[in-house]
Amino acid sequence: MTTNRRTFLKTGTLALAGVPILSLKLRANKPLSHIGLQLYSLRDDMSKDPRGTIKAVAKAGYKEVEHAGYGAGKFYGLTPTDFKQLLADNGLTMPSGHTALLPKHVDSQGNFTDEWKKTVDDAAILGQKYVISPWIDISLRKSADSLKRVTDLFNRAGELCQRSGMKFGYHNHDFEMDQVDGQVIYDILLSNTDPKLVTMEMDVGWVTAPGGDPVYWFKKYPGRFGLLHMRDIVRTTGAHKFTSVVLGDGVVKFDEILKNHKLAGTKYFIVEQEEYGKNTALEAVTLNYGRISRMKG
Repeated sequence: MTTNRRTFLKTGTLALAGVPILSLKLRANKPLSHIGLQLYSLRDDMSKDPRGTIKAVAKAGYKEVEHAGYGAGKFYGLTPTDFKQLLADNGLTMPSGHTALLPKHVDSQGNFTDEWKKTVDDAAILGQKYVISPWIDISLRKSADSLKRVTDLFNRAGELCQRSGMKFGYHNHDFEMDQVDGQVIYDILLSNTDPKLVTMEMDVGWVTAPGGDPVYWFKKYPGRFGLLHMRDIVRTTGAHKFTSVVLGDGVVKFDEILKNHKLAGTKYFIVEQEEYGKNTALEAVTLNYGRISRMKG
């Protein structure tokens, strides 16, 4: 993940996976498919021991992962071919991955640099379906016009990804709920990107944190949210005003989200937690799998 990634505050004790939770009550629809884990949830473990950590992720029950550790042509220090083999050896696939599309990836003529082109090529080697940028540089979001230039870049990134059978995506934080020049940033991003080229990976926790409603966006832009980051939060009085917790222990309305996920166009559900309370990171993601595997939508 980029250095701009937000850091959450520590939280308290988390409930056990088997405890009945109102927000995760079973629905009469089908169990969720394509449940994945954002590996940023295990960033320290992945940095120290990617092979052992991947094995533990598979043991926890996950069948898919999403990376946040690509750089210099490698995934967590491994070549694309070696990392793909590591995943395969553990029964895992990687439909999506995070690499921030930054100003440095565009040259003075407005063309993508070789570095960004390689990012897309390496994603294709891994078998990704989505190349997702998890950030917009703060210098590019000071006006509606500058954000529209960002969306033009997103569309062109989508065209580049499309040549390799993939789609470009964008993962939000909370600033997208803010307004610039009288317009909500998320509206600018959604209304100026081509649905055929660009999808949104909505982080439902980040949308909820400043008081937003994920379902509002599903209804306003149906079919635009191919992936959801399944993050729960509790509000705090600290600097960041909220922290992430195990699914079901916070305020995110998963029942309503899952009731409307087909309207949203969602195919992939990706767990992410960045602070763990009294649990280890691995304990937290294991608890999360126990919760989300019982969800229906």
